[in-house]
Amino acid sequence: MTVLQLKGTKLEQKRISKPLVPYFLATIGIIFIVAMHYFQHNPGGSGLELSFNAAVWIPFSFAISLGLLEIYRQQIWRYSRLTLLLFGCCILLTLPVFYPNADAEAAFNRLFTLWAGFLFFVSLQQFVFTHQQRQRLLWFILIGVLIEAIFAWYQYLWIPAKNPIGYNVIANRPYGIFQQPNVMASFLATGLVISTYLLARVPLYRGKWSWQHITLLITPVLTIPIIVVLNSRTGWLGAIIGLLLMLPYLRRFAAKQTQRLWLLMIALGLCFAWNIASTEHWSPRGESVSLESPREIHFPQAYEMFTTKPLTGYGYGKFEIAYITQTALWHQQDPAHQPAGIPSLDHPHNELLYWAVEGGIIPLIGLLLAAFAVLIKIRRAPNGTQLALTGLFFPIVLHTQLEYPFYHSLVHWLIFIILIFWVDNLTAKYHRRQVTYTLSIKVFAIITPIIITGFMLTTLYSGWLLTKFETTRPVNIDYLIKVNNPWAWQNRFEWDLHLTQLQLGIATEKPQLITEYIQWANQKAQHWPRPALFENLILAYTAQGNTDQAAQVTHEAQQLFPSISQLSDATSSAK
Repeated sequence: MTVLQLKGTKLEQKRISKPLVPYFLATIGIIFIVAMHYFQHNPGGSGLELSFNAAVWIPFSFAISLGLLEIYRQQIWRYSRLTLLLFGCCILLTLPVFYPNADAEAAFNRLFTLWAGFLFFVSLQQFVFTHQQRQRLLWFILIGVLIEAIFAWYQYLWIPAKNPIGYNVIANRPYGIFQQPNVMASFLATGLVISTYLLARVPLYRGKWSWQHITLLITPVLTIPIIVVLNSRTGWLGAIIGLLLMLPYLRRFAAKQTQRLWLLMIALGLCFAWNIASTEHWSPRGESVSLESPREIHFPQAYEMFTTKPLTGYGYGKFEIAYITQTALWHQQDPAHQPAGIPSLDHPHNELLYWAVEGGIIPLIGLLLAAFAVLIKIRRAPNGTQLALTGLFFPIVLHTQLEYPFYHSLVHWLIFIILIFWVDNLTAKYHRRQVTYTLSIKVFAIITPIIITGFMLTTLYSGWLLTKFETTRPVNIDYLIKVNNPWAWQNRFEWDLHLTQLQLGIATEKPQLITEYIQWANQKAQHWPRPALFENLILAYTAQGNTDQAAQVTHEAQQLFPSISQLSDATSSAK
C-alpha cells in the first residue's frame, strides 16, 4: 500500500468514525419519554388539534434531519428492497391528489405525514445500530407506555373531580394523554406485546434478574387492568391476540423460570382488574360486549361508495361531503333499506376504505402492496419468530381497520414505522449507493427541523389563544386577533371568527356582518357539512328576515341529517 493510499484510508476512517447514532437515539427517546406526554387544553379532535401531536412533530423532524445528515456526512445511502417498494407505494398513495376531483389542500396534512414517515424509515436505515442500540428503540416505546399507564392509574383512582386537565371522573375511562380511550387501549396493548417480546430476548446471566427483567415483568400488572377498564374492544382484542401470537416465541426463547413468572404477572394483572371491577363498581359497557356498533352502518356505506366509483374515487380530501351527500341520496331513494349517513363523519373508521373511497383503486393497491411486502419480510424472518413479529403489529393494525389511530396519535404512526424497520433490519440485505450531490440533502436536513419547529410552536401558541378565547367570559376578541397560525387551526379559527361575527351582527343589528357570515357559511358547507353550521346559517337568514331562504336551508339540512332533532327546532324558528 502506498503512502497516498494509506492516507486516503485514514481519511475515510476518520470521515465515518463518528456516526450520529447517539443523537438520533436521543431524539427518539425525547419523543417517547418527553414530547408525547405534553398536555395543553384543547377541544378535542385529531391531528394538530391535539397538543401532544404538535409537540411530537418537533423531535420527529430532528430525527429525520439526523438521518439525512448521516447520508450527507457519509456520502452513502443505505437502503433495502423494502425501501424501494415502500417508495413506490407512497407514489401510488400520492397519485390521486393530482386527479381533477381532488382537494389537494385538504389532503396535504395526510400526504405530508405519509412522506415524513417514509423519510423516517429511510433515516432509521442510515445507522448501523448495535444489538443494544436497536433494542433501545423498542425500550423507548415501552417506557412511553409505562409512563402513560402510570398516568392512567392516577386518572382512574386518584385524580380529583376538579382537576387541571379536565378529566371526566364520571365517565372515568383513563385515556392518558390521548383523550380517546381506544387510542390509549391500542397503545397499551402494543406496549404489553413489546414487553413480552423483549422478555424473550433478555437472557438471564447466571440466573440473576436485572432491572430489565423487573420492568418487563411488571408491565402486564400496570397495563392489563387499564386495558380492561378502558372498555375498548379494540384494546381487548389487540392485547389478547397479540399475546397469543407471542406465546410460541416466549416458550422457545425464554427460560422456564421467566415463562412461569410472566404467566404469574399476567394472572396478577387480571386479578387487579377483577379487584378494580369489584371495588370501583366497574362493569363493561353494553356496546363493548356486543357486536352492535355504528360501523354496521358506515362500513357498508363506505364500501358501496368505493364500488360506485372504484377507479377515481370521490376525490382526496372530500370524504365527509361525499359521504353525507351520497348517503342522503340513497336514503331518499330507499328509506326502508338505506340508513341515513352519520353526521360529522370525516373518516370511515377503516384505513383501507378511507383511501379507496377518496382515491379509488390506485391507493388501495398501494396499501395492500405495502402490507404484502411487510408480510413477506416477516415470513423470511428466522424460524420461530414469524408469529411474534406479527404480534408486534397486531394491536395497531387491528385499530387501523376499526378507527383511525394514525390521525389521533402521531406516536402510533412512528411506532408502526419503527416496527417495519425492526422487521426489515432482521431480514434485509442492505445496499450502499454512493451519493455525489449532497449539498441539497444538507440544506434540506437543516431547514426541515427549523421550519417544522417554528410551525409547531406557533400551532401550540395559537391553540392556547383559541382555547382562552372560547373559555373566557365575557368574550375577549384580543385572543382571536393574536392567533399567528390560523392555517393549523383553519376550521376552528374560522368557526370562532365567523360565529363571533354572526353573534355581534345579530346583537348590534348590523346586517353587513350577518351577510358576511352567510357568504362564508355557504362556501364552508361545500366541504365541511356540519349540523351546527347549518343551524347557524338558518339563524342568520332568520335574523335577516329571509324566511324563505331559511326554510330552504332547513329542508336541505334535514335531507342531509334526518336523524338530528335540533334541525326541527331550527325549522320552527325559521317559520
